[in-house]
Amino acid sequence: MSIFGAKKKRRRKKSWWQKAGVMDRILVVLGLFLLVFTISMIIVFLICGSIPDTLVAGVYGACSVEGGIMGWIKNRKEQVQARKWELEDRKQMSGEGTPPNP
Repeated sequence: MSIFGAKKKRRRKKSWWQKAGVMDRILVVLGLFLLVFTISMIIVFLICGSIPDTLVAGVYGACSVEGGIMGWIKNRKEQVQARKWELEDRKQMSGEGTPPNP
């Protein structure tokens, strides 16, 4: 309590999951899924002596495509941002962004 009797509000620190963007969350979920899938395929192999190769190829192929698409989206966003900054720099260097001297 403070001198005046008012309680201070404690700010909760945001966890990594709350701070992370959507792509980061998807990558974490994708990684966990692949880890669980790989462990389950090892268990299936130990029990049966073989694994469903088509299923494994399909799952890893789909996850690879998802990761590739997310990488392309991220790369494209960075290119657009870099282009925007470049145009702003050109505008400032040409004198359009600065006020005229009296």
